[in-house]
Amino acid sequence: MRKRGVILAACCGMTLALSGCAQPLQDAIDRAALRSLFGLPVGAELVEYDGYPSMVGFGQREGLRLRAVYDLSQEEAAAFLELAGDRGWQPLPIDSRLISHIPFREMPAPLDRTQGLYLCRTAGDAVLYPASTRGCLEVLRMNDLIFGVFDSAERRVWVSVQAGY
Repeated sequence: MRKRGVILAACCGMTLALSGCAQPLQDAIDRAALRSLFGLPVGAELVEYDGYPSMVGFGQREGLRLRAVYDLSQEEAAAFLELAGDRGWQPLPIDSRLISHIPFREMPAPLDRTQGLYLCRTAGDAVLYPASTRGCLEVLRMNDLIFGVFDSAERRVWVSVQAGY
């Protein structure tokens, strides 16, 4: 929370009039959270990004949906792969039973890839900053989704965080 305040102060020059810097600030915070949540290297190139809703407001962002695509260099891909297993990434392909268990129908990642890794976790609440997560098939009902696909041939990563609350 303290980091957000420092970033806010730097962006807005110590003013709380958020009109001009709120959206770029929120996007920067969300992109940093995605990198951390999925264990992406700092230098990974962001090639697509979509964040909704655009502003935090009071409390949790209802209907949160963040989607991003990153390209990794060979070195970044190697570093990513070293730690991916410890972060819960699993070998592709994705089991059809898992896909049918996910309540969110709009998946921004390609589900048919066969070379690489995927990640499917749920937090239950505070999906962008979870204290802990569980595998998607470990829960009966998913309120949120932390989902990613890494295509090792393309060295491309699709990530998505969604909340149904």
